[in-house]
Amino acid sequence: MKYREFLRARLKDSIPQNLALPSGFHVVGHVALLHLNPELMEYVTTIGKATLDYDHRLKSVAVKTGPTKGIERRPFYEVVAGSKDTVTLHVENKVRFKFDPVRMTFSGGNKGERIGMSRRIKLGECVVDMFACVGQFALHIAKRNDVNVIAIEINPEAYEFLVENIEMNELEDKVTAVLGNCRIVHPTHVASRVIMGYLHDTETFLPYALETLIKEGGIIHMHKAVSEKTIEENITCITDICRKHEFVPEIEVRKIKNYSPGISHVVFDISVESV
Repeated sequence: MKYREFLRARLKDSIPQNLALPSGFHVVGHVALLHLNPELMEYVTTIGKATLDYDHRLKSVAVKTGPTKGIERRPFYEVVAGSKDTVTLHVENKVRFKFDPVRMTFSGGNKGERIGMSRRIKLGECVVDMFACVGQFALHIAKRNDVNVIAIEINPEAYEFLVENIEMNELEDKVTAVLGNCRIVHPTHVASRVIMGYLHDTETFLPYALETLIKEGGIIHMHKAVSEKTIEENITCITDICRKHEFVPEIEVRKIKNYSPGISHVVFDISVESV
C-alpha cells in the first residue's frame, strides 16, 4: 500500500479527510525525514507514529520545521516519533556515510548528481570539494577513481563525521579533510576540478575556486538555487568574475531538481582556460 493511502486508512478517525496528507518521505539510514504542510503540523506526532508502523526499517521520524540556513548548511528538523538518537549509517552506491541527518544536510534529490559526478572524473585529477559536509561528493569520487581529493568543511560536527567516513571507506590515501572556511583555507593552483555544492550566493565564492585551479585552468561545478528568469544574469556574473581573474569561461547549465516554488537547483558547469 502506498504511504498516503496507508496514512488515510490508519488516521481516518484522527485527521480531517479534507487535508492533503504527504505522499512520501526521505529515508536516511534509520531516519525518516518528512515534510508536512502547515495545516498538518498539529497532527505531527500522530503522523510520525504511523510512519514508524508503515516502514519497519525506521527507528526515528523527523519533520522539517524550517529552511536550511547559513554557510554551515544546518537544517531544521524536529524528531516527532521514535528514537531521539538520529546518528545513522547510510549506504549509497556502496559508499558508507555515518552522520546525523537531523543536524546536517544530505539531500536525497541530489543522489544522481553525486553518483554522476564521480563518473565525470578523469584519471589522476586533483579535485577540491569546497563544501564537503560529510563527504557526499568527495567519497563517491574517491571510491570510483584514482584521484586526489581535498575536502573542505566549515562545520566542525560535519567535519568529524567526514574524517570518520574517510576512514570507514578506507580512502585515507585519496581524500584529505580540511576544517575551515573555504575562503581562507582553500589551496591555490592545485586543482583540475572544483566542486561548489552550496546553493546561496555561490558566486561570491567563485574567486576562491578560481584561485584553487591550476594556472592553465580547469572545471568548476557551481551549484546554486535560482529562478529561470535569472539564469542569463547568473551566466553574465560568472563570466565577469572569470574574466576579472584572467580566465575565459565556457558555461553549461544543468537542472538538478525543483528547490522551492519558482526556484530550481541548478549546476553551472564552468570550463575555464587562462587568458
